[in-house]
Amino acid sequence: MNVKPIIGLTSYYFDIDLEKNAGLRDFFSVNIFVSYLNYVKRIEAAGGIPLNIPCWRIDDDTARSIAGRLDGILFIGGEDINPMLYNELRRGANDPVSDRDEAEMRLFDAFYRARKPILGICRGAQLMNVFFKGKLIQDIHMDGERTGKNYIEHLRTDFRNDPVHTVTIADGSRMATVLMGRKSFRVNSLHHQAIGEIGEGLVPVAWSEDGIIEALERPGYPFMFGVQWHPERLSGTQNDALFETFVSAAAQTNNRR
Repeated sequence: MNVKPIIGLTSYYFDIDLEKNAGLRDFFSVNIFVSYLNYVKRIEAAGGIPLNIPCWRIDDDTARSIAGRLDGILFIGGEDINPMLYNELRRGANDPVSDRDEAEMRLFDAFYRARKPILGICRGAQLMNVFFKGKLIQDIHMDGERTGKNYIEHLRTDFRNDPVHTVTIADGSRMATVLMGRKSFRVNSLHHQAIGEIGEGLVPVAWSEDGIIEALERPGYPFMFGVQWHPERLSGTQNDALFETFVSAAAQTNNRR
């Protein structure tokens, strides 16, 4: 019997006040951790079992225990990473969520040491770069004003599920192989930050038409990719292959375990 690999999904944290009963004035607070349904659907469609990880005050022992029990991890999109983690003062980043930053850095370290498959999407790709001592562009628009670079608009929340610009994939990269040899295609874009100085051991393998880095990979590692766009919102395209290859790599980990 084939056992499906279990994929951890990182999460947002929310405090929400809800009406206890319709028509009453009493409210109660709900504390929730959320991994959006699109991520869940893509992992399931690729043959994996998604498992939400509450990213809240995870210590090193807990991170190692999680990595030991799961077969891969998907670092999802979300809030800006604290610039202090890449030795910069905040000048364009939004308010960081320190508990999430710390939890995800520990999880990344644990899965990396365990050599389990890692996929980072949007914030997840940026976290990957910061983990390996890279830096981020804190705000693409502000950076363009400061440097005179002519950037396209990358924060296109008006078209969350639709392609808005082109990415070009590096010839000979593993990313090109995973995406079935596609040299360029159009993607959605929901970020105001971007990868800046590249982290140690990472290789940029995709760029937008204005030169923004859109994907990273780590040669020699079983499976480690970070993409800046949101492939979970582009089902039925070549992006499905990214999730299928990720889950397949996690299945091999599952079989060894």
